[in-house]
Formats: sequence, C-alpha cells, structure tokens
Amino acid sequence: MSLSIEQLVEEATGLVSLPAVAVRLNAMVNDPDSTAADIGRLISQDPALTIRLLQLANSPFYGLSHRVETITRAVAVIGTSQIRDLVLATSVGRAFDRIPNELMSMEAFWRHSVYCGLIARILAEDLNLRHGESMFIAGLLHDIGRLLIFNREPDEAHEAFLLGLQHLSTLPPHEAERKILGHDHAQVGGALAARLNLPQKLQDCIRYHHEPMNATDHPVEVALVHIANSVAHMAELDTQDPGDAPPIDPRVWERVGLEPGVVRSLIERAQQQVVEVEALVLHPS
Repeated sequence: MSLSIEQLVEEATGLVSLPAVAVRLNAMVNDPDSTAADIGRLISQDPALTIRLLQLANSPFYGLSHRVETITRAVAVIGTSQIRDLVLATSVGRAFDRIPNELMSMEAFWRHSVYCGLIARILAEDLNLRHGESMFIAGLLHDIGRLLIFNREPDEAHEAFLLGLQHLSTLPPHEAERKILGHDHAQVGGALAARLNLPQKLQDCIRYHHEPMNATDHPVEVALVHIANSVAHMAELDTQDPGDAPPIDPRVWERVGLEPGVVRSLIERAQQQVVEVEALVLHPS
C-alpha cells in the first residue's frame, strides 16, 4: 500500500529540515522592517553559507562589474528575495544530500536540476522577467519530490520508472507514477515545499511543472519551468529531438510569448554554463 502525500511529507519533516539561519532568513525577508545589514549579519553567522553566497555573487552567474566583499553588499546588490531563495535552495539541497537514494544517481539528479534552473533563468532573462534569479531556484528544486519518493517508496518508485520506460511515447513519467503510487513527484514536491514554507512561486513551479495550464497564480513562471524541464533533458542527451524528452504542452509557448525554435539556442547556452554553475551551487570550494 503506497503512502499518501500527507504521510510522505510528514515522514520527511524529520529527514529534511532547514537550518535555523534559513528559517529566520525567510521570516526576515517577509518583515518590511528588516534591512540588508540585518540580513547580512544573520547570514554571516554561518561561515560556509557566507563563503558560498560570496562566491556566487562574484561569479559570472551574476555578472557584476565590481567585486562584492561582504554579505551585506551581496544582499544589497542581488536583492533580499533572491538571497533568500538561494539560501533556501542550497539548504534544501544539503538536507537531501543526507538522505540515501540507492536507486538514483544523485550526480545525474542534480545535473538535470541545474540544467533546468539555468534554462529557466535564461528564459526569464530573455523575457525581461523581474526576479529572474528566482527562476533558477525554481528549476533547481522542481524535482525534489522525486528524492522523497525514491527514499520512502523505493520499490514502487522503481516500478513506476520501469513502467514509464516501457511506454515512453504514450505514458509520461509522472503519469506512470500516478498509476503505481496514486500521486506523482510534482504533487509530493509541491506539498513538501509548502511544509518547508518556501515562497508560493516556488511551490507552484514545483507542483505544476508537468501540468502548467493548471497554474493560476504564477502561470508564466510555471510555464518557464515546464519548458526548461524538457529542454534540460535534451541538453543532457545533447539532442534537439523533442521525442527524447517529456513533451512540452504547446499552449505554453503562447503563454510566454516565445516560439519552439528557441530550443536550440537554449540548449547551447545552458551547455556552456552548466559545469561552472553546478560547481558553484552544489560544490563550492
């Protein structure tokens, strides 16, 4: 008998907890009285996090013209919401690193996640979307439900994976999960994001990335992650054949005002950046 989404998320609460600094930071960003200096002092209490954020702020990922020497300056330049999202994303990633997933290659999982984040961010920049950096985080975390399912329901997850492989052209992986488990990784991930009190935009991008037309509150952002997920699969396989990736709902192109012809450029641009960004976000020196 498969676990319900509620049971999965309840069990995850003991496994996946955010560090105190991430929880406090989330509250501070929502507090209009908090300043960049306040947030900088809080982050500076965590030396590893401080190093990670300074490396990111000074990397080509942000392309700033002047070197950022302090966390307070990083907060001021990058923005409080973007810093919060980065801290939450890296914290979630580190929390999951402690969970064994024998049936899943974590290296492959995070490579796909970084690709998805990069492509979502590129799309947001091309569309001049405000807070494009948060789209990187949405893409990075879009599949966190898969980690939870593979850890807590490994046999069923493996069965769903095999079913999806057998019927790749007619049964998308998330629908195979629903047949075996009664739910899919996007639903589980959205519920977990809500439990972790991640921003609503991130919750929606995770929850609806396979069903973008069901998203009502952040339709464009969800559509970008939906596109990015499929293009990420193509980038990993170094192919431009859409048949090698989960299908893109044709309606999302009109929603975001782009043509499917941008896929080739997206793949090339993401492939140029993926190794450096993966090292920055997941394996800082």
